[in-house]
Amino acid sequence: MRNRRAVREQSSGYRRILWPTDFSPFAKAALPHALKIARERAELIVLHVVSPTVAYPPGPMAATVWTTLETEMRAAAKEQLDRATAIVKAKAGGLRIRSLLVYGSPFHQIPQVAKRLRCDLIVLATHGHTGLRHVLLGSVAENVVRHAPCPVLTVRLPRVAPSRARS
Repeated sequence: MRNRRAVREQSSGYRRILWPTDFSPFAKAALPHALKIARERAELIVLHVVSPTVAYPPGPMAATVWTTLETEMRAAAKEQLDRATAIVKAKAGGLRIRSLLVYGSPFHQIPQVAKRLRCDLIVLATHGHTGLRHVLLGSVAENVVRHAPCPVLTVRLPRVAPSRARS
């Protein structure tokens, strides 16, 4: 019995899989892939990175407004993450699932979390921007691929024809 379990645990080689999510349809498209790989006895970590707000309110009430905004933003992110994790657990069928909320730039935090938690794989979505949109918006997925301490599986939503996208 013990030998069979050891063989199953070594079958994929992945013990800890990181699934970063921004709660978008793109991120949700990567979830089935993460779950399928995690079914080989890996733990799935659901990660959301709260990006800092860039605009600072002017005036003497700036600190109060800023603190309130940050607090509300973090609480909303935590609530969304809890809902997303509950959905993942319902789909996971007994897999070990945990969630993590961190603050900062997703560009930097996803590879850092993967390194800190010793993840064996990162499964994340890519929006597939090219050209000017890519230059202006950047690419979290591209940065993660470049700086990750482990393999990265990127998942892209299938392209939808413009006529079907409106319906």
